[in-house]
Amino acid sequence: MAFVAHRDRERRVPPARRRGLLLGLAMLCVASLAPASADSPDLAGDVIAVRMWAYGTPPDQARRDLFLKDDVYVRERLETVTDGALHVHLMDDTVLRLGSATSVVLDQFVYAPDADATTLLANLSKGVCRFLTGRTTKKNVKVVTPAATIAARGTVFSVWVKDDGSTTVWVQEGEVDVTPRDGSAPAIVGAGEIVLAPVTGGGIRLDAPRPAADPGIQETPRIYFFRRKSIR
Repeated sequence: MAFVAHRDRERRVPPARRRGLLLGLAMLCVASLAPASADSPDLAGDVIAVRMWAYGTPPDQARRDLFLKDDVYVRERLETVTDGALHVHLMDDTVLRLGSATSVVLDQFVYAPDADATTLLANLSKGVCRFLTGRTTKKNVKVVTPAATIAARGTVFSVWVKDDGSTTVWVQEGEVDVTPRDGSAPAIVGAGEIVLAPVTGGGIRLDAPRPAADPGIQETPRIYFFRRKSIR
């Protein structure tokens, strides 16, 4: 009996310490149920193909290598190397195909499945990118380049940005509105049409030449193997 009483005295926790332990457990429970920090980047989609090397820089985070199935975030800068490619699938089924030496920032992406609506704002500063808009019926898709703002109407279109910022737009399906940033008149561009927006002056050239082909914006099976983390 004396031995048992001695063990009970050793296990007895002082009231102040007991209250501290209970408070700590309660705080852990609250933290586990709390939503993610407001500073955490919002998920936009994931990587479905990579050729050679591609990089992503999420907001307030370090630049990282991108691999197949990696997450992509809103306000992330996406980059490819020369002759590289990166294909990204967004949550509304929009697909971005980045070609060689390309840099794109997903400035805004909001997908509201209940409202059947998508808002996408992308900033293409250099290179080439093909946009295949997603499944929602209400789309607000805009692409900003140094020379123009391109507003899509549920379509497939490709954009080339040269080193001087001049921008070529080629519509494969549907229709887009191209508004030069120099204040000159906008143009409606239909399927099969190619236009060029200069950085300064001259307005939109409606009979622009066809740009050089870039395999990185073609269908995935035609161009390359998938790059996985296991073969890094």
